[in-house]
Amino acid sequence: MQTRLIRSEEELLPLKDSWNALIKNRPENDVPFFSWDWFYHSWRHFGEPEGREPAVVVAEDGDRLLGVLPLVRGKRKSSGISYRTLEFCNIGMMPRNTAYVAPDAEPDAVFSALRDRLFLERKYWDILELANVLDTTPFHRFWLDPDSRKPSCSLIQTQGFLSTFIRLQEGATLDDYLATLGSSTRKDVRKHLRNFDNRGESGRVRFFESPEEIGEGLELLFEVHRNSWKGEYVNRHYPAFYRDVTPVLAERGEVSIAVAFLDGTPISAGYVLFNPTTCFTCINDYDTRYRDVAPGMVLFLRELEHVFRSGRTHYDFCGTIYEYKERLAGNKTNHSTFQIFHGGWKSRFLFSMKTKWLPLLRKILRKPQPNDLISIVNGYYRSVQKN
Repeated sequence: MQTRLIRSEEELLPLKDSWNALIKNRPENDVPFFSWDWFYHSWRHFGEPEGREPAVVVAEDGDRLLGVLPLVRGKRKSSGISYRTLEFCNIGMMPRNTAYVAPDAEPDAVFSALRDRLFLERKYWDILELANVLDTTPFHRFWLDPDSRKPSCSLIQTQGFLSTFIRLQEGATLDDYLATLGSSTRKDVRKHLRNFDNRGESGRVRFFESPEEIGEGLELLFEVHRNSWKGEYVNRHYPAFYRDVTPVLAERGEVSIAVAFLDGTPISAGYVLFNPTTCFTCINDYDTRYRDVAPGMVLFLRELEHVFRSGRTHYDFCGTIYEYKERLAGNKTNHSTFQIFHGGWKSRFLFSMKTKWLPLLRKILRKPQPNDLISIVNGYYRSVQKN
């Protein structure tokens, strides 16, 4: 088994077909946002503008791809401390992350080879941050096993996203799902759906899925987003990213954009990705001017019906957990974030600061411990400057 570190776009481009084939051949990795296309466009729109470069580690047997760890390299500076990171690209866009392994390969052997390559390249980074790794995956178990770590490796594990999903029975109907909800929630849901349906032809939901119509659906989704409580995109790269990656996914039948209309006006919109068993919701927005008709709830119910008809058995809310998701979904998924440090002086210094000096400082200042690296230093310096 050979390994190498991909550090340029020229090296990344030839991996497209083998990377996409790799995730398709292992069920737990068959997720649209694990594809080469999602990574590439995420890096182009969110990584490259911030000066981050590809840092994809691959394991190969001759010309056969065995494993991929899709990372980017960036630089951070906190309170005068500069350090280099290897991390998943744009973790806010991807609700979970992992390394991908060929179906006929031994996961731990591939993970070990990928890890060894990273440590051979340790002059290239100070902190390896693996955010939101699903806790039921082999990749998560690998990092928790002390035997899987190198002698010079130090690791910090923190809580990642907690997200929710609905497990569906094959052949179930919307009424079967509603029967699983609490009585008050079920009553509210039925009322909102009945009120919308009573509007007749003025209220409808349309699904945009074919390559020919997906662009229209995408622009309607952007229109709804602008009229939602979120307003214009804070990060201007989001629309460009979706315009680039969505047609590719539509060609493969992996994306659906649902839009609810009232009197011809789009009032809510959702962006959903598919694999053979699961739908993953990436975006759900509604026009706040139509709050009284519960446009987001109506759209969710119609999306769920769409999932039932397709024969899929999971509806994954992805992303961060919210109260309404907890009411609608009876299952939760846990993720962990691993911060990994090597034996170099700066990496050891950052580990000591994270595990010893910053907790001590927080204790002295009587402030709660934060979950994210280095942020405590920023908070301390802001307090000093104010005084």
